[in-house]
Amino acid sequence: MPDMPELAEHRFTWSRRASAATAEDWFETLAHLGPMRVMVTQNVGSTSAQIQAHGLTESESAELKAEYGGRVSEATWLTASNPPQRAPIRVRGRFTVVSTEAERDTAQKSSRKPVLWIPAGLAFGTGEHATTAMCLRHLADIAKTLSGSAWELLDLGTGSAILAMAARALGATAVRGTDFDEMALRTAQENVKNNKLDGIELVCSDVLKWNPERTWQVVAANLFSGVLIEAAPVIAAAIAPGGHLLLSGVLREQEAEVLAAFVAQGLHLERVTRKGKWISAHARKI
Repeated sequence: MPDMPELAEHRFTWSRRASAATAEDWFETLAHLGPMRVMVTQNVGSTSAQIQAHGLTESESAELKAEYGGRVSEATWLTASNPPQRAPIRVRGRFTVVSTEAERDTAQKSSRKPVLWIPAGLAFGTGEHATTAMCLRHLADIAKTLSGSAWELLDLGTGSAILAMAARALGATAVRGTDFDEMALRTAQENVKNNKLDGIELVCSDVLKWNPERTWQVVAANLFSGVLIEAAPVIAAAIAPGGHLLLSGVLREQEAEVLAAFVAQGLHLERVTRKGKWISAHARKI
């Protein structure tokens, strides 16, 4: 019997601009989609915000466009004949995160873009969690502005090393990932090995007991809010002049306190993204 053709279920992203004053209202307007599919991004000081809904069916995206305008783009897919444990995660068209080795091998045959394999069974850092997903998008945007120049990343609270590996895929010349959890570091090391990536150094370190010996062009800190607030002075000290900071792991109700801690260190907020109960922010050291 000949092989059955592979069936694909396409997924879509709907997006539109809205006034900054109404940005938060969109979480209620689109509540029927579930909070984890709605994301709001606002450039600090801007009078508008970008509203996005992810992982939509074709009919869902068509209904949103018909009712609210905006635009629809194809985002990702599920394979019916060999369903993945998690839908592939595309990040800004720059790279894809998949959940199985077979998906990685298949995708690499048909795409010139990097494909990262992060097992779906992991308890953290698979790219699905809102904090990680937002941070990946910020990282892709920053990497685009740094294209053509040499840059390095410091990944504080590396977890599965997904941000560290994404940075290498996006052009970072070297990456250091740190975590105080030795089990997380073992997982990170396994992921780096599975993805056959070099240039990534993984070390055990507690950010609350750490003094940076140098600076980095990009620093990612996906940590609990209390840790971010307490460690804000040393995290800021690790950022090179003109460098970038990615903050994540912050609950929306703690947003003001966390961001204020880094503004007090002389950082300038560039963009804040909200998804569900979480926020992620991009700041620069001027």
